[in-house]
Amino acid sequence: MVELKGYKVNSLSIENKVPAGTQLKLQNQLKYNVNYMDGDKRCVGIMELRIADADLQPFEIKIEMVAEFTYTDDDQKPDIHTTSFDQLFPFVRQIVNTVTSFTGMPGLMIPIMKLNRDTVKVGAPNTPEGSPLN
Repeated sequence: MVELKGYKVNSLSIENKVPAGTQLKLQNQLKYNVNYMDGDKRCVGIMELRIADADLQPFEIKIEMVAEFTYTDDDQKPDIHTTSFDQLFPFVRQIVNTVTSFTGMPGLMIPIMKLNRDTVKVGAPNTPEGSPLN
């Protein structure tokens, strides 16, 4: 069972210089990587999200989040990858909603995204020292 132990926002930036009432055509770019510490049955998920206007209006949100998870011997890495993403993504959605509401526009609720387990690529283990949440 994959369990979220904690998360933090490493970086967050927003630009909103569009005139009020401007229709935006938003596009999302998402990157999610998981680094495994197999001996400890822990992993670190790093999510990077960029939201920008397809027509190059001066609107952009960038957020990088990191989270620590634990897992069991029964969990396979593609399942850990997708399950950890599913546990972290609601937090990034809420942060985007909250931060956009601070800019004077209605809070933006990005669509729910899911990873396809069959397309997850698992590389060699990486063993960072300590927790990235410190």
